[in-house]
Amino acid sequence: MKLLMIAMLFSLSGCLGYSSISSEVTGQPKRIQFLNNLLCPDFTTVDLSLGVMRNGVGSMSTEDDWFLIENNDLVAVLKTASENGSLVKITYDTRRFTFCVPERVVRTVTVLH
Repeated sequence: MKLLMIAMLFSLSGCLGYSSISSEVTGQPKRIQFLNNLLCPDFTTVDLSLGVMRNGVGSMSTEDDWFLIENNDLVAVLKTASENGSLVKITYDTRRFTFCVPERVVRTVTVLH
């Protein structure tokens, strides 16, 4: 019985952690959302358009992705970039398992000029 419980514990611990670390993406932040769900903890997300506009062409809504923002200092940077229409380079980590929140977590934001 103890062996079975230890095996289950090791199996579940494989779901924790990150499947990728320090991935990068360049895009245009469209909006920042603060969500307070009934069953989940409050969290902030950014809608990042991966289809960058070049000469008025690009940026289809199917090329958007949502990222979780855990650092409140990054919210202000992303809001300013969204208001100005600036491009940003985001470094993010991807969690193996999440409940209620996006699996991609923003770690750093660099505004491109």
